This record gives sequence, structure tokens and C-alpha cells, in this order.
Amino acid sequence: MKNIILTLLISFGILFSCCKNNDPVIPCSSKNEVALLKVDYLTNTFEGGKELIFSANPDFTISSTYQPPLDFGAVQLFYEELNELIFNGTIVWMGLGTRSYPATLDSESDFTTINTITQKPNDSLFKNVMYDNYAFYPDTINYSDIWNSINNLELVSNYMNSNPGGKVNLFLYTPSVGYGNPVDWDWYIILKN
Repeated sequence: MKNIILTLLISFGILFSCCKNNDPVIPCSSKNEVALLKVDYLTNTFEGGKELIFSANPDFTISSTYQPPLDFGAVQLFYEELNELIFNGTIVWMGLGTRSYPATLDSESDFTTINTITQKPNDSLFKNVMYDNYAFYPDTINYSDIWNSINNLELVSNYMNSNPGGKVNLFLYTPSVGYGNPVDWDWYIILKN
């Protein structure tokens, strides 16, 4: 009898513990995930992304640290409430920096597409990630063009359905500055489920 009770307790513990990504047993609607989607600055072409999984937290604020590129600089973005890194990249004056976190992104072909596009949220839900008082963003941002590059992704549909009032955070990563080349720049769209 003790073995049966112990087995039941362990089974319930497994079922109700934090679920892992791709858990086949439990639909993890309570997972706390953040999507980081990369879109080319000039062409608005989706170039891949990464889903990051965090411990449970209903809030989501992006904080940052920034080292200006006197020669070499860097920018880090954090999930502020958890003090967890979501992006890290270098910035080079008259050169080219690189993203180091996430170390890799899933390719665009790794993302499932759907036939019904996800409607663009109201422009008031788009928010620039201001990692510095002088963070560069164009005077006019065409949210529709950026959104159209990701609006057929199943992941975007799922995130918007689970968090319809959530912000669409836009981070413009400019690894080359000074005589920086916009060919090197990318938008990162950051969504929370």
C-alpha cells in the first residue's frame, strides 16, 4: 500500500511540476516564455528566432545595460523581474559587433507557419526598447512591414492569443555605428506569452 501511495505522489509531482519545452504529457499553457524574433532592418525579412523559457512570473519588463562604443561597446537586455538575460551583443565603432546571447537562433524554416495571418496589433502596443537615452531608432517606423514578416508564424499567433494586450517590444540592434552600415542591422521583436 505504501508503494502505491508513493507511486501516486511521485506521478502527481511529475504531472504538476514545471513542464519542459516540448513536454508531450502536459500542455504547458502556464509556461513563461519569451520569443525573440529577428527581422532584417532593410528588407523586413524574417531571419529566425529563439524561444526562451523562464520560471513563472506574470510580469514582463525589459531592462538593460549599455556600454557606449567608444571603440567597443555592448548592450544587454534582461527580463527585469527575474534578472535573466534575453539578449547580449557587442557594438563596434567603425567595425562590426556580434550577438553572443542567444548563442544561436532557430532558422526561419524551423518555425511553423499558418495560413491565417495574425492581425497587427494596434500601434500603441508597439514599444521601442530604450537601452539608452540616445538609443537609435528611425523617426518613422513602419510597424506594418515589420509585423508582416512574422504574422504567419504559429508561434506569434499563439503568443498573441495567450497575451492579447501584451507589448510588441522592438529592439533595433546596430552592431556597427559611427559609419555604421544599416545592412548589418536587425530588428528583434520580443514577445511574452
